[in-house]
Amino acid sequence: MKISLFVFGKTDISYIQQGIQEYEKRISFFCPFEVKTIVPSKNHGRLSPAQQLHDESILFTSKITPNDLVFLLDEKGKTYSSMAFAEHLEQWLSSGKKQLIFIVGGAYGFDASFKQKYPTLSLSPMTFNHQLARLVFVEQLYRAFTIIKGLPYHNE
Repeated sequence: MKISLFVFGKTDISYIQQGIQEYEKRISFFCPFEVKTIVPSKNHGRLSPAQQLHDESILFTSKITPNDLVFLLDEKGKTYSSMAFAEHLEQWLSSGKKQLIFIVGGAYGFDASFKQKYPTLSLSPMTFNHQLARLVFVEQLYRAFTIIKGLPYHNE
């Protein structure tokens, strides 16, 4: 199964981009993995927050197929310990779906109707900048794979 992380807009903070690239490389050892950047329309920043959320949900939806298993990363979502996330990841990978997609929304999160379509996961009860959330997530994904494979990365 392929895993994708959908993000809205470019990661423009260099140290975050470097960290994401490092974990992309590491995760690709375990399975096909990619970060897909969804590019906003030219006038996106001039839209109201509600219009931005709606626009983003349309763009994300256009990239999702019925054969995909999708999770939204949102601070109000379900939280897991790293061990529990690894257990769930193992189950999701054997679900028979074609692709496992995790989505980090833009600066305002997700449109309410979009959140009703897909389950939400939280990286923490704290709110992270959407660019930092990308890095935190790919590190946790890598950590989950090392837990599943019994590699010495995670200390319990």
